This record gives sequence, C-alpha cells and structure tokens, in this order.
Amino acid sequence: MQARGVFSVVVLGLVVGGSGCSRYQSPPPSSGPVRLAIGAALPVGGSSSGLPALRDSLFISEPLVSVGLDGRPTARIATNWTWLNGSKTLRVTLRPNVFFHDGQQLSAELAAKILSPRPQGFGLSYPSITSIVPSGPDQIDFNLSRPEAFLLSDLMDASVQMPDPSDKSRVIGTGAYMLSGQRPNPVLRAFDRYYQGRPAIDEIAIKPYQSQRQAWAAMMRGEIDALHEVSREAADFVEAETTVKAFSFTREFYIPLVFNVRHKVLQRRDVRVALNEAIDKEVVVREGMRGRGEVANSPIWPKHWAHSAAQQLFAYNPDAARIRLDAAGLPLPKSSSSPAEMPSRFSFTCLMYGEDPRFERIALVVQKQLFEIGVDMKLEPVSMAELGGRAAKGDFDAFLFEMNSARSLSWVYLFWHSPPEGPFVKTGYASADAVLDRLRHSQSDEETRLGTADLEGVFYEDPPAIFLAWEQATRAVSTKFAVPDEPGRDVIGLVRLWRPAARDLRASR
Repeated sequence: MQARGVFSVVVLGLVVGGSGCSRYQSPPPSSGPVRLAIGAALPVGGSSSGLPALRDSLFISEPLVSVGLDGRPTARIATNWTWLNGSKTLRVTLRPNVFFHDGQQLSAELAAKILSPRPQGFGLSYPSITSIVPSGPDQIDFNLSRPEAFLLSDLMDASVQMPDPSDKSRVIGTGAYMLSGQRPNPVLRAFDRYYQGRPAIDEIAIKPYQSQRQAWAAMMRGEIDALHEVSREAADFVEAETTVKAFSFTREFYIPLVFNVRHKVLQRRDVRVALNEAIDKEVVVREGMRGRGEVANSPIWPKHWAHSAAQQLFAYNPDAARIRLDAAGLPLPKSSSSPAEMPSRFSFTCLMYGEDPRFERIALVVQKQLFEIGVDMKLEPVSMAELGGRAAKGDFDAFLFEMNSARSLSWVYLFWHSPPEGPFVKTGYASADAVLDRLRHSQSDEETRLGTADLEGVFYEDPPAIFLAWEQATRAVSTKFAVPDEPGRDVIGLVRLWRPAARDLRASR
C-alpha cells in the first residue's frame, strides 16, 4: 500500500455504496438521446490524472458488495452470503444475468478467475485469502487461513472488471455505463444489458477543471449539467440559484488532528486529553467549515450499526484543560524565551495540506483555541506528496487532514492499528491494538458491538487525535434533470436513475 493512500484514499470522493439497489425505477428513454455533462474539479497533480478513477468507480465497474449507510454490507453483484467452516470460508452467491460490456456473461468460474489469487486493493483481510474458487454455477468461496470479520466490507473494494484488450488503460466492467470513444475525451454510454435496467440518460461526459470555481463558471455558462463537488464558499450561492438544485450529504470522511505520540510532550496521555478538552468542535464546524459538517467524536462512522450510543464524549472545558496541564508540570510562563513569540506551555508543529484552503481555516480555529490554554500549535503547509511521505515515516508532531472511514470498521483498523498491520501512518500509537484485533476476528454481532464500545472507550481514555468533524459534501444538478434524492445518499451514485425533467421531455418531442 502506498503511504499517500491515508489521505482520502480516493481524493475524488469515491462512492462507497452510492449506486446499489434502490426503490426508484428507471423511466423509459425519451424520443431523443439524453446527454449529461458532469464537471469535476481535479487539481491533484495539476492534471486530470484522477479522472479515470472517478469515471470507473462511479459508472463502469462494480464490486461484489457495497457498504450501506448503517455500515452493513449491501448487495451489488453478489445477492447474499454466508459464513462456513468456522468463519474461515465466505460463500457468496452471484446475481443472475450480469453481463460485461463486451457481452460476456458473468459466471462463478469467471468471477473466481478475475478475483484470484486475491482481490486488488486496500482490503485488510485480503492477505488471509488462501483461495477463491467456484462452488456452484452462481457461487464462489473465499477460503481463509483464519477468520476475518472485515472481509465482507473489504469486498466493496473488489471490482469485478477485466482489462480492455484493445486499450490497457481501460477496463471492461458490468456497470450501468460503458466507455465509448477515444482519448482524451471518451464518453460513457448507457449499457443496454445492465442487470438493474437500462439508465434513462444515454450519454455522460465527465469534464475536468482545475478548480471548483472554474467548474461552477462552466455550469453557469451551460457547458455542464452537474457539478461533482461544490465548495463550502460557494454552497450558499449555489443553493440560491434557481436553475440548479443542490444536494448535500454527510460524507464518510472525518477530519482529525493526529498526534505523533513519540513527541516528547504529546506522548503523555494527560496532555492529549487536555488538548481534546480545549477544543470547541461546534465552533470548528461553524467557523472552520462554514457550518457544513458534523461534530466527530471518534473515527467510527456515527451511523454504523455497532456504534455505541453510550459513548463517552469530550466536553469543551478549557478551564479543566488548563488545570490538567498545570498538574502535568506544564505551567504557563509569564514571559517567552523569544521576544518574537508569546509565552506558551509548550509548542508543536502541525502539518496541513497547503493547497486546499478548507484545511487552513479549520487549523486556524484549532490553533486559536489551543493558544487560549497556552499551547502554541505552529502551522506548516505542505504538498500532498510531502504530507503523505512524512506521515508514513512518522516525521511530524501532528497533522491535520481528512481520512476515509468507508463506513467500515476495517478502515478504522487500517488507520489506527500500529504497524505492521496499520501501514498508512506511523504515529507511535498502539493503545487500541488489542481491541482492534478482537474486532477483526469477531464472529458475531454481539462481539462486534462490545468490541466497538470498548474501542470508543480506548479512544476517549487514551486519545490518538482530536477527532474534529465529519465532512459534508454538496453536489449541484441542473433543474433540467429530475434526480431522486434519498436522505444521506450521494446523488452522483444514483445517476442511472436520473431522467430529464418533465418539461424537457415535452420540449424534446
């Protein structure tokens, strides 16, 4: 795994369960082709290099399962599953009548061949897979060397796809859309044999822009019909625009201030507790995120079915934080050793991604609140590459960025278990290892609930970070399209269910 993967793993905001089954039914196509242009701000590396990942994950390829809003696996290409052999074999039943874009029908034998010897991706449980074999015409068995409770949720990362023999940079999938046309501007065309029904939109073009501002300007000029991401600065303006409808939802990404517990002061549990007590997260959301977020209390997705309602929470109490730091032998001096600095109990440096202003705004709010208890947090803006590299080497005091929960306990394990199991960041933190290992090998819902409650207790008693907020994202779609809006769902993942608005259907005829 690459160290850079810790940060958003998919910076574009991969839809974890967005295009699964829905109660909405696709209408019949209109008399003429229906085209949709989606604008996506893809500044990563200053190019459109992220475009294929966004395109493939949203429209072309599909996994065996998704993860629902409650954190439970939901059907995609697989319809159901069962554990056998003392939870060391997962038997998955495949959906009938699934076809690849080249016309080939998916079979258990073909699925096992595609996924063997193990799926590609970030799945924590994948190294425990000893074989993937067909066990019937529509079933495949994942055989494991040991029980892996996270295997099902890990399989959301297992896309059933094949390389395109005519173009190795492309894939052939089973999704609602297939790739058509040549680079650099291919389009997506509706797949007639899609197992959930042909989409109402015939063609989709994804257009890259260097910034969200440029993408929004293109939408106002009528060059695109939908905006993949609306910035917090523009969200209010977009919501007031009568020709556009905005759709907001809470993403599975949280923003923590992560500590390196090897730091000479931050290694102390009482200091990290005091820093948590000093932060008013409501103010962080209101001022640092312009109100477009939700307070976070742990890295566990708050809607997860195993989340503990009795979770202990840090209350904003700067007086208690000051008392705790005094007791820790870190008094606030009356003067500074340097005339250029204000007196402080101690200081540390916080890395932050310097090419996105939202992280600076949040960091400045946190910096101000920490300074009010006499702690100096110095901000160091860095590039994405430097942030990922230094986090992987443990070369930091603290960093502030976004992390992907994927609504899965597996990703909590990946980020917060100490190496070698947690390969993304080196924080020196190992207090949660035992309970994370329990969760990884649990074999019942009750064991998972108990383990999750214990994990949240560890994060409270011995915090590895200040868990600040869950992010809110906003998509914008022209009113020319009727879009089904399911609370909490990302409408981009429901594109196959979009249709022209009634007035546009009349106009086309």
